[in-house]
Amino acid sequence: MTRKEKPFRGDGGSEHMAVLSKSYNDKRWLQMKKKPKTTNPKITIRSVDLFAGIGGIAVGTQEACRRLGYAHKCELANEWDESVLSVFEDNLQPEVAICGDVGSLFNRGLFAKNLQELLRKKLTVVEKKLLQKYPFLTEPDLLTGGPPCQGHSDLNNHSRRDDPRNALYYRMIRAAKVLNPKAIIIENVSTVIHSKEKVVDNSVDLLKKMGYNVKLLMIWGNEFGVPQKRKRHFLIASRISIPDISLLEKYKLKKDRTLRWAIEDIELLANSTTYDSPADSDDENKKRMQWLIDNDEYDLPNKLRPDCHKDGHNYPAVYGRMYYDLPSSTITTGFRSNGQGRFTHPVANPARPLTPHEGARIQTFPDWFSFEKVGVTKMSKGIGNAVPPILAMHIANLAISSIIEKPKVVSE
Repeated sequence: MTRKEKPFRGDGGSEHMAVLSKSYNDKRWLQMKKKPKTTNPKITIRSVDLFAGIGGIAVGTQEACRRLGYAHKCELANEWDESVLSVFEDNLQPEVAICGDVGSLFNRGLFAKNLQELLRKKLTVVEKKLLQKYPFLTEPDLLTGGPPCQGHSDLNNHSRRDDPRNALYYRMIRAAKVLNPKAIIIENVSTVIHSKEKVVDNSVDLLKKMGYNVKLLMIWGNEFGVPQKRKRHFLIASRISIPDISLLEKYKLKKDRTLRWAIEDIELLANSTTYDSPADSDDENKKRMQWLIDNDEYDLPNKLRPDCHKDGHNYPAVYGRMYYDLPSSTITTGFRSNGQGRFTHPVANPARPLTPHEGARIQTFPDWFSFEKVGVTKMSKGIGNAVPPILAMHIANLAISSIIEKPKVVSE
């Protein structure tokens, strides 16, 4: 919504409902070379994106708005990695982009043991300066973010449940107190609910004290059109109404989208550009991948594995070949290496791991999304850490519906 507008309440009584068109062709959107725009939008949804990464949540939010007939404007993007932030800026053109720690913007209660400090109305000097410089940041429609998840991830074998990065979740709560957004989206790995600090439960309590209606969701991305098995936790909060999570049920697919659905049309692009080039694997890994293709196998036998992955290793899918007609396994930052997971391309011969373009497609980044500002290492890290835009689109639609009394039904 534009800065001077009140919360949107419909257009004079016509029938509305914030749902995305089920007939919309997601594959066609992924294949677009040029970013589509909303034609003559009457409403602009304003967002602030913290822990922004390359922009997975923002791309999904933007596409949700477009399919609803709204425009989207990112007022602020904050990310600590300058090169990653440059990708966000290049693709989403935020009004303001600030590189640095979120705690350098919203620092009340940064080290406080009493979480009630996060709810203090009095702004710190840092927070005052932010709003004095950018007064338009107040009362955005959406505050979104995916705080670092390493401390919560199962990949750490529970060794980082007390990781100090876990407390960064609370920066979203302080930002909400300072900015007073209409709705909030916080994304994290599914195991965030098991943190020793109980960051989710504590955050729910704090948000309720601030007047927000809060819903928690555990979602498999493949149920909503993401062609991979990716389980994520979302906190959705709204101070306008109770988020109607039944909206999500309308978009659950009856049949999973497969790896073939995501990447078959770009298979022959391999080696044409850096974006479409696989990593140069060492000779041993080339032999392992080629053995899988030559023998039409999907799991590497024990004798061909390195010693550290033999005899009942915890991650048997490592060095495996992907299944073309099933959803991909979770795309991680290491998807360009067969030694980091089941990332050997299912049919390419000579055998190879995934390209950055294929990883981005599996994550549902459309082809218009540009990575020209970063090298291949940062590119892969950004892709692997991102929230899949198609999943973010459905979550954003849910949040938008909670701030609009009778959101609009949009057909293709």
